[in-house]
Amino acid sequence: MIKDIAISQIHNSFKEKTIKVFLKTEKGVFSASPPSGKSRGRFESKTLYMKTILKIFPRIKNNFIGENESNVDKIIENVGIENIGANLSIALSIASLRAISNNDVYKFLNFSAKKFPYPLGNVIGEWLKNSIQEFLVIPIKAKTIEEAIKTNFSIWKDVGNILRSRKNYEGAWISKFDDINNLDLLSKISENYEARIGLDFAASHLYKDGKYVYSKLNKKLDNGEQLDFVVDLIKTYKIFYVEDPFNENDFESFGELTRKAKCLIVGDDIFSTQPDRLEIGVKRKAGNAIIIKPDQAGTVSKTLNTIKIAKKAGFATIVSHRSGETNDNFIADLAIGTESPFIKCGVYGKERKSKLNRLLEIWNEIKNPRMSNIFI
Repeated sequence: MIKDIAISQIHNSFKEKTIKVFLKTEKGVFSASPPSGKSRGRFESKTLYMKTILKIFPRIKNNFIGENESNVDKIIENVGIENIGANLSIALSIASLRAISNNDVYKFLNFSAKKFPYPLGNVIGEWLKNSIQEFLVIPIKAKTIEEAIKTNFSIWKDVGNILRSRKNYEGAWISKFDDINNLDLLSKISENYEARIGLDFAASHLYKDGKYVYSKLNKKLDNGEQLDFVVDLIKTYKIFYVEDPFNENDFESFGELTRKAKCLIVGDDIFSTQPDRLEIGVKRKAGNAIIIKPDQAGTVSKTLNTIKIAKKAGFATIVSHRSGETNDNFIADLAIGTESPFIKCGVYGKERKSKLNRLLEIWNEIKNPRMSNIFI
């Protein structure tokens, strides 16, 4: 039973104020802190400003005191995520799951879990200044989670030795090169480690007046030209993973690219971890993979429902961090507990390493762990 709930202010990787929730039960105190995203999709559950949360919290918490921790998500649904704010609601939801599981979240989700996700490493990126938002690496030859983490870090380090630049909020290197030169650089280095390349276009941010605008390449592409451009990059650089290659309403182009390309076509903004959006995508065969961000959904239950729909449809699930991260490592447990084949959690920085360290910790707890199957 929930005896009390408290919140405090902490700072995320943007150095912005966010919250940490403390949920007290007869078993102890369980906490959670939500991430935030600079790049937010239109269909995500809405967050509330810190001032608003602090103002409404004394009233909101009265809905939960005296209730069983297993009822938290139902209470959130009854009150309404929009009235609580997805940042507060997901923190309450995660803290309650930790209380239910006594901090063994991955075991509670799947006691027989053995498959580990491949970590996607964000190596090159800068907020909306590069045309393509993120240049990623996937260590598909790694046999252990430790090897996978070391491979991503080695590639990140090699790229940094060449670029000799500063890092962005996610710990990725900021490049002065254009997108093609970035791909040339990353392709050569990745080959040395038998790793594959991924791209996050974040195309909704490139889409202006019916055109995809690539400033560094001096390109303005319509839908058909964008499709051809993405297909050409996939073939030329043997791209393994393509995230948000079209704007968040273009199910048709997502579907066409999925038919033409033999790689992961991943939806983030277009789905926003919303079950109804994913069901539209499944029906229209728009992609074959989905980014899972619990704060987009607002509760763990809704997140798990989205994952259930994805798995039934044969979509790969990529459990993901946000740009504004905290040291909370919940997504590592979520990825393992749902046996998601990939986790996107960065390479460098304490907020990113907290997730990677949790993956290592769980690997050492599980008997006969193994990396997930790659089906592309």
